[in-house]
Amino acid sequence: MNKSEYLNQPEVIDFLAWFERLDHDDNPSPFNHKYEIETRGRGTTKTPWACTSLYNAYEKYSWRFSYTDLFTDKKIKGTSYSVSKKALDDFQNRLHDSIIRNCNETCYKACNMILDWGGVLGSEKKGNKKRLLELKPCLTKHLSEVKSIFESNEVTLGKKYTIVENKNETQIAMNAGFTKIYSLLCTDFIIYDGRVGAALSLLVRYFLQQKNPKPSLVPESLSFYYGQARNKNVNRNPSLDPYIFRALSNSPAVHIRNNLKANWIVSEFSKNTASKFKDQNNPSRCIEAALFMIGYKV
Repeated sequence: MNKSEYLNQPEVIDFLAWFERLDHDDNPSPFNHKYEIETRGRGTTKTPWACTSLYNAYEKYSWRFSYTDLFTDKKIKGTSYSVSKKALDDFQNRLHDSIIRNCNETCYKACNMILDWGGVLGSEKKGNKKRLLELKPCLTKHLSEVKSIFESNEVTLGKKYTIVENKNETQIAMNAGFTKIYSLLCTDFIIYDGRVGAALSLLVRYFLQQKNPKPSLVPESLSFYYGQARNKNVNRNPSLDPYIFRALSNSPAVHIRNNLKANWIVSEFSKNTASKFKDQNNPSRCIEAALFMIGYKV
């Protein structure tokens, strides 16, 4: 199933229409979401957070990040959407420039910074940094191939996603780290992490509950996977019988399918609706930020 076929599914069409109304003042079922943000470390103080619409969730974006700029050796920190966006714009410019110049070293640094910003870098022995180092000798070519696949009109919700390198078939890496790289590499590609997945799942559940008073199973087209939080006090599982959602695992193909569905819905919503997000410089990124905030705790 490609993008056009997916967006023409009756339940997807209905969901998009419902999704659009989340920011309308005359919405008969206004969206309100609130929770308490857990303190990192040993602290016990909790910070209340609430939103009254999807757009309001974007307005209340707050996420503490830090990373090392490998081109200046400076430590960069921030919390707000605007500061975070400035960092992402810099990463994106460096990433695209390195691919144009076929410079693996610059490309590696840009990807390393993206993962560091996202708090998912890992180390040289395990995790995303290890995978990045393995790809480094052919990183620009690898990412160019990935970009070509994900931006193709014919990309589908398939069972596997691979590229051919040196006559060998290589699985495209995908997890909460690499989705950040691809979101800056590809057009109309959002960051799909555990929080975004949890938010989409929660919204799908609300949609199904309002659409039909008689409970039914979640259609596969709207079945999104959420990610478990590291903090056991943070619930990101929106399941409520019979609306059951699954957790992300280490399957790259499953993560990619979820990312593609999310990309198509967010892109369609940002381009073809009367949403408030249309006034923003990058509507898809703003919607992604809203989902990220909503999905912290469900």
